[in-house]
Amino acid sequence: RRRAFEALRDESFPVKLGDLQRSDDSLLGYFLEEDYDHFHLVEKTVAALARDSGRRRGQLGLLGSVHIPGIQAIKHPYLSGDTLYIKPGQTFRLTLLMLPAGKVHLTSGILPRKSLALNDAWTNRGLKRVIPSIRVGPVLVDPEEVRLPKVSLLGERQQFTRRTGPLTWRDDPIMSATQSALLPRMPHEFQEGWIRVIEEDES
Repeated sequence: RRRAFEALRDESFPVKLGDLQRSDDSLLGYFLEEDYDHFHLVEKTVAALARDSGRRRGQLGLLGSVHIPGIQAIKHPYLSGDTLYIKPGQTFRLTLLMLPAGKVHLTSGILPRKSLALNDAWTNRGLKRVIPSIRVGPVLVDPEEVRLPKVSLLGERQQFTRRTGPLTWRDDPIMSATQSALLPRMPHEFQEGWIRVIEEDES
């Protein structure tokens, strides 16, 4: 047994992080040790089968209803698809870029597959402070009583945020627009801004 472990000491084994075939794997890539000049992809095919994208290019509509851009492989020294080799007892420090709700799988070929996930207590509090916003406008609104169709995915607590000056902003709760014909009491204005979620009062 001791001779077997000593013989393995000089052997290197390929290690794969992430798995594109698993829906619960959310690893996008990783940095190795202190080398932040090279980003290691989960698979080489991610760069090889990349679609053409850029400013005013790419898939600019719904999937299936527009022309899908052709394949344009990404070739840049910042991206690396090389396989990571590790010797028994060797330690590497990794910086993982992943979605917090998913897992990362490690496949070595010599040990059973291992999966790790982030603790919810580490990420939930921060994710709750991430407020989604949708830009709208210009829209014709009553500056004192904003009525707009609400975004169904953002829930009921929504507000209209817009700039009122070079350094000032204004937030107003959005009242759901209805089919009723209403005569405005005040002159309406064309405004543009963002529909945002109102933060819950944690107190």
